[in-house]
Order: sequence, then C-alpha cells, then structure tokens
Amino acid sequence: MLNSKIKFEILSAKGWKDYYAIQVVYEWEDILATVLKIPKDTVSIPILDKIYHQPVNRFLQKFIRRSFLRNYVDISLNYLLRKKKNIYYINYQLYVIDVVNHFVYQPNSIPIFIDCFREMVDCIPVLCKKNPLLFVTDYEIFLHLKTKAIGEKTRFVPLSISDKYFQEGVPAKKIDVLQMGRQNPVLHKWMLEVTRNYPHIEYVYAHKKNEVHAYFSTTRGWLTDKTDTREEFMDFLSTARISLLSSPGMDGGDKTRTGGFNPVTPRFYESAVNYCYLIGRFPDTPDFIYNEVLSVCERPEDLQQFESLVLKMLSIPFSSQEKYEPFIKKHLTSTIALSIQTELENL
Repeated sequence: MLNSKIKFEILSAKGWKDYYAIQVVYEWEDILATVLKIPKDTVSIPILDKIYHQPVNRFLQKFIRRSFLRNYVDISLNYLLRKKKNIYYINYQLYVIDVVNHFVYQPNSIPIFIDCFREMVDCIPVLCKKNPLLFVTDYEIFLHLKTKAIGEKTRFVPLSISDKYFQEGVPAKKIDVLQMGRQNPVLHKWMLEVTRNYPHIEYVYAHKKNEVHAYFSTTRGWLTDKTDTREEFMDFLSTARISLLSSPGMDGGDKTRTGGFNPVTPRFYESAVNYCYLIGRFPDTPDFIYNEVLSVCERPEDLQQFESLVLKMLSIPFSSQEKYEPFIKKHLTSTIALSIQTELENL
C-alpha cells in the first residue's frame, strides 16, 4: 500500500499527438492507475498544449528556451502543477527534454523515461537533480546512471504489455511472416531471399507513406488492413505466424537516433503475447540479457539458419504457450506496476 500521507497522480500522456505508438502509453497508464489506486490528470497537458500553440506564445517559448532565461522562467506546466500541493506526478516521457526548468525536472515529478539514447543520457544527471525518484526502461542506461550522482534515486523498470492482451488461445493466423513497422535490413534481405526460393510463403512488410505505415505482401500486393489505432495494430500483428524483430541500433537501423543503444522494444512483448514465433536480430546488451529475450526469440547467424527456422516454424502450428507464459507474465504491465509501487512506498 502507498503511504496515505503522500498523494500521487499520473500526469497522462493523452494530450500528446494521438497515434498507435503513443496509445501504448495510455494502456500502461490505465493499469498503473488501477494497481496503485491513484487518479490520472488528463487535463493539464491539453491545457498547456492549447496555450503553447497560440502564435505569440510559441514565439516566446522558442526565444526563452534558447536563452539564459530558460533556467529561471516558468516555461512549462510548473505553475499549473504547483497549484496542487503535496502531490507527486508520475509521468511517462518519450524522450529527455533538454529544458532545465521543465515540469519533468521538478521536486514533485517522478518521470519514467522510455526513449533515452546516447545523446540524451548524460543530460539526465544534470536535469534530474530535483526529482525525488526517476525510472528508466533500458537496463544499459540504468547501469550507466547508477555510477552518477543521481544513482541512488534511479530505478529500472522494463517496458511491458497490457494485461488485456494476455490470452490462453492462439489467435487465428493468416500471414506467414510479418516485419511490422521499422525494418531491419538484414532480416528483410534474408526474408526476400526465402520468398524467392519459396514463392508460396507470404512475407508482409511496411512502407512508410506520409508518416503512416502501409503494408505490402509478397503474394497479395498492397494490403488494405488498418493499423492506425492500437486495437487495429495488435489485431494485425496477432495474425502473423512469425514476427521478425530487431533492436533499433542493430545493423545500422536507427543508429543515428539511438547512438548505438539497443533496448528491447515493445514489439518483442507484443509479438510474444500474440503467440507469434519470434526471429530476431539484436546484440547481447544488458537490456536483452536482463529481460531474457532469448528464452522466446530465435537469433539465426546467417541466411541458411534463418531459412531453416522459417520453414520449420511454418510447418508446425504454434503450441509453445507454456514456454512463452513466464516471459509474458514477467512483462505484463500489472507486474511492472507492482515494482513501481514498491519503489514509491519507500519515498
């Protein structure tokens, strides 16, 4: 139980731009609020957003944030949140915001940093001096920050999958092999080679058009399936027999953005909970080792091994629920929420 003398709220991300990659955060918030029995503030960020996007304010914000004033002037939610006394705000953050006076870095803020890569990681010890507690979702980042001045108040929590997707039965499958969203160039090349050798095998992969993913099938051409909402996204993924996965910094990939960091992405948990066979490309980073990804995901070293795995997996209906369940249960959002609760109880 949380200390009844301390009040907590979740500062909801529902004021952010609404698309499927953000909607997963809403799912985490909902379960965290239920497990911790705390309310969600869904009003503050939309209010700020409305004010911020007024033309005059937008101009002033740009000026202030590029000047020495940024360390001294309330340029965010600080004033709005300070009106509510004695409340700690738990807030998921997509990335590290390099603004010293931002509401994320205040004494009543407990941030959970989702994406924190090479260019951002060394900003955290400077920015988070006031925070009573902070969480990071990459074990490699956690180990790095433990050596810094803020190490004593830094905690690790993995990313997770909402409990609502956990089921006993295997979803109906219709796609042989799917690489959803970001493509790993090696897996993509290997899979195209497999389809040349076995044209009847369907491989579905993404093309980005106007910031939206469209999907192409090697046997059916362009697909009309919608993946804009979280439900549509998960329904589409659930139909894959095999899900191809990779860490963002592997084989080039998003190396510019990540600085070479390779955290476990939510796609691994999403694929596992939908009982897809998993084939991946990722290094032995602390995050992949801690989260035991190899317990459910095969990692072939070359095209020959890859092709052999694909053929074997497509020949056997999925029946590995018992093998997958420990991995899934370890990464359910309710499990992660309990670990967050334990840390909050010690404040």
